Amino acid sequence: MAAMPSKTPVSVLQELLSRRGVTPKYELVQIEGAIHEPIFRYRVFLSNELVATGTGRSKKDAKHAAAKNLLDVLTGKMTSEQANQSNGTPGAADITSQVVSPYDDKVMGNPIGWLQEMCMSRRWPPPSYEMEHEEGLPHERQFTIACQVLKFREIGTGKSKKLAKRMAAHKMWQTLQDMPMEGNNLPVVFFSEDDLVGKLSNIQGRYVGLKDSKISKLGSQQSHKVSQFHKTLKNSSGKNLSELQVKSHKIFTVYIFPNFFKPII
Repeated sequence: MAAMPSKTPVSVLQELLSRRGVTPKYELVQIEGAIHEPIFRYRVFLSNELVATGTGRSKKDAKHAAAKNLLDVLTGKMTSEQANQSNGTPGAADITSQVVSPYDDKVMGNPIGWLQEMCMSRRWPPPSYEMEHEEGLPHERQFTIACQVLKFREIGTGKSKKLAKRMAAHKMWQTLQDMPMEGNNLPVVFFSEDDLVGKLSNIQGRYVGLKDSKISKLGSQQSHKVSQFHKTLKNSSGKNLSELQVKSHKIFTVYIFPNFFKPII
């Protein structure tokens, strides 16, 4: 009876990360060697700190090699530096090296799609793109496009609108990738000062309205149900509940109470 085929490094990495809701990104970085004996170099990354490269005689082999190296980094068998060391081949003088990109902007992969996917995974509004201006002679046009996500704005330039959009998306993706996040929720610093004041003013108005309103008291049966629900909620456990409790307490004590509630009370 034939043995069951073992899982490939790519499938193992995909399975491992899918449990965490993370998708690895693969890029074809270089093609080295003679035309009849090419050597492909792939790069896989999760973040700026978790990157690995791999080479192979085919794209498939190079991709598997990169995935294996990243798995070794995640399991502590290899450092990030070791996983990104150059795996050169003999006869370097006879080797031609070509950086692979379907565009002339030297930006690998699909930054527009990655940025869109990042916004969706973090439950943010999709990125918006706006044409800033174009200049230059008809045969040497230079386009400038702005990309905006929430309060962040990045500018990209290129010889075509497509290239400018890719560059803007690439810069935005890098900016957001390097920024520490607290789960899928936005830290308060993501809002401008005017937005924050407006939100807190709205909370203040609601609080005053509730304080001055005449709300009928709950009956004994209703009070008991509310009390039971509160006790059950306090005794419940879970990652999302814990994060919600910590963030709610932090926002209330640091931002809302000192600035608005103390003067009222």
